[in-house]
Amino acid sequence: MKQGSDEIPVACCLSTAELREREATLLAHFGSAVIGTDELPDGYAFRLPGDGKWIAVAAELIVAERECCPFLTFELHANPNKGPLIVRVTGPADTKDFLKTILYKPESSI
Repeated sequence: MKQGSDEIPVACCLSTAELREREATLLAHFGSAVIGTDELPDGYAFRLPGDGKWIAVAAELIVAERECCPFLTFELHANPNKGPLIVRVTGPADTKDFLKTILYKPESSI
């Protein structure tokens, strides 16, 4: 990524109230479907069930987060035979720390 004025800051542009609403709805819904998480050098890969319901939720998350967090890169991979979905969320330096605040919640029961 180029340095200077073209660099996109690692920050969400939602207000605090808007972010709390997003966390309580869409982010919580997405998080409830996550069946596994893999750490990547520049973000996380989230595994979800492979049925159509979760494809729609993943797409909704991507559309919403691209509006408020333009620094994020999303990749959606649907495995064959309705295997798990993989949603990769990556970005520039500090992206992992940012994702830990809104999306990545370590599994506390394992």
